[in-house]
Amino acid sequence: MGLFSRVLASLTRNFGKTILLLLIIFILGCIISGAISVQHAVSNTDANIRDAFPPIVTVEMDHRALDEHINAIGGEWPEDLEHFGHETLVEIAALPQVKNYDFSVGYALQSSELEIYIPEGNNEIPFAMGEYNSFALTGMQHDNPLDISEGVIEITQGRMFTATELDNFTAVAIVSENFARVNNLGVGSSLELEDLFWDMREVRDTGWDDSFYIEENIYDRRAYSLEIVGIFTPLVESNTGEPWADDWMNLERENRIYVPNTFATEAQIWHAEQELAMFPDDEWLGDMEPEDFIWYQNVFRLYDSADIPDFRTAVEAITPDFYTVVDAGSDASAGVEASMQSLSNLANIIFWIAVVASVLILSLLITLFLRDRKREIGIYLAIGEGRAKVIVQVMFEVLIIALIAIVLSLFAGNILSASISESMLRNNLAAAQSDEGMSFGGPLDRMGISADVSTDQVLANYSVSLDAATIAIFFAVTIGVVVIATIVPMLYILRLNPRKIMM
Repeated sequence: MGLFSRVLASLTRNFGKTILLLLIIFILGCIISGAISVQHAVSNTDANIRDAFPPIVTVEMDHRALDEHINAIGGEWPEDLEHFGHETLVEIAALPQVKNYDFSVGYALQSSELEIYIPEGNNEIPFAMGEYNSFALTGMQHDNPLDISEGVIEITQGRMFTATELDNFTAVAIVSENFARVNNLGVGSSLELEDLFWDMREVRDTGWDDSFYIEENIYDRRAYSLEIVGIFTPLVESNTGEPWADDWMNLERENRIYVPNTFATEAQIWHAEQELAMFPDDEWLGDMEPEDFIWYQNVFRLYDSADIPDFRTAVEAITPDFYTVVDAGSDASAGVEASMQSLSNLANIIFWIAVVASVLILSLLITLFLRDRKREIGIYLAIGEGRAKVIVQVMFEVLIIALIAIVLSLFAGNILSASISESMLRNNLAAAQSDEGMSFGGPLDRMGISADVSTDQVLANYSVSLDAATIAIFFAVTIGVVVIATIVPMLYILRLNPRKIMM
């Protein structure tokens, strides 16, 4: 009788055990199939969501990780918390994933004469210091900044800064059309601003209100006259899902004043000098120099959204603790990433438990089945069949049963996991969005390229499906498990003594 005929005969003769083994492999296969499908669905969903945004990122402090660390050590601010400066940003900009970048020095100047433009329907109250309105400066260091190349703004009149203006301290500015209109300004006009340094010595520890901002409380002041060389129109509006945040960022975008980084740096250094002079013995200021007060807002454009994970890993190796990469898809929706990661971790745990359990259960079950068939195996060995041939026969029997169960479990596990995991993800997202606060105002928000990722958007992109990669991994894992699980039973066959069995 041929090997294949003997295998079929054995499966038919041991029909009850065959069905039991098939059912157990089917159940274990469903669990493995579901876990693999969920992991791939999470990965694909994350990639789909990120692909909806441009590959623009910023390096910021990971406030969530910092808060968790502070809570873990008893609420104390870590003494060894470090910051990084321009040299580290240059090192990050040299990473292979970076296509283009911007470092912008931010600052603010005041005026009692200039008006703030408030967009129609905007409910945000502009920040003012008494009779002085405050205007945000946005430093530029390139003649083709990301705000222009990424379509955040468009210069409609005048020009961009020249290389000479960018490399040297030059009092030039670019303002919005609406800001220029309400203040009767145009290309070639002079923009008169002041840097007001308030005398905080008496109120820093006790607090103050709007009545503090009067002439008598000005410690020092510095006037600037900037030439308007260009006028821009914003091309984007913020859409984070939070009306107050959108109003604030749209208001800021209309009233921001672009200047060369060199100008913003010089203005900030002067302000820092006044603070050091006002508080010469301040412990918090320590041995700081005026240049230490300069903070660069950074934005990096990568070649592709798929580069973000590798870029994040590289950046976290360069920067001090508690800094991370924030991308456009996660800037306003940190809870989404946490929910997806939670589901992925659960699927990973279930996967490994199912694999280990499958090896142990199948090894024990096949061994018990072979013990029940030891007389049959003993007869084969007694009539001269080689142990290798008997082992091959048992392997074929197990693999035939396994292949049937594996194919069925592939589809069943995928269907079951789709329903269960989607429900779990929906609950996780709902909990995350109710527990997690939203943070706004970062450089990506200000560029208008970040937005809230809603539960509906995530679920619309979440699909547990059978692609080629999922099927290949599933078959490789399950067949590998079955093969490993038969090793112990094969040792049992090798130890059988046919003479003792037949006596």
